[in-house]
Amino acid sequence: MIVFAALTLMAFRTKPHGQIVCFGDSITYGATVNGHSWVWYLQQANHSGIDFINAGRSGRRTADKKELLPVLEKYPHADYYLIFLGVNDLKDGTPAMVDSCIANMQWMIDKIKASDPHTKIVLLAPTGINVQTMSEVNVAKKYNANTQNALNILEKKYHALAKQEHLGFISLLHAVSAPNYNDGLHPDEAGQQQIEKAVWKGLNH
Repeated sequence: MIVFAALTLMAFRTKPHGQIVCFGDSITYGATVNGHSWVWYLQQANHSGIDFINAGRSGRRTADKKELLPVLEKYPHADYYLIFLGVNDLKDGTPAMVDSCIANMQWMIDKIKASDPHTKIVLLAPTGINVQTMSEVNVAKKYNANTQNALNILEKKYHALAKQEHLGFISLLHAVSAPNYNDGLHPDEAGQQQIEKAVWKGLNH
């Protein structure tokens, strides 16, 4: 069964429009799907008056927060910043790692607000993982049940942070069906399309 988990904490008064920068990791970049990420699918939909910009990079963590700065320099007055980060911080995840993600995310939020206080910021709680189909490479990297438990906690803490900062929030924790992972970590094209639908629904909530 396909489950779309999209929840906007704060409904924006206007429909999505303008320049939407998607800052994330390999799932945003489009690893294992030849660049056909959820951002690519949103771009292909040719939504009138919207320019989706893929600012993803494989391996990016919230701890790589300073990588946001050149993106902000390039797009200082984007209408939206969507942030999809956290999975790579949570190898063999612990509560302390989750807390670090929150601190790093707060730093990024502050930088975006300082660049342009009118920019709408949306936190995306990351997709889960499939421990049962995790590849040997990713098992060796310690993507495991502790990672999934930490992702569950992270979703709740991102939700609370979004409420505190008056941001948009979309949960993708259950957006990807279990079979739709290439290696237990990265969604396949069907999984990416599930993310795209969840994000678009969340933006229009």
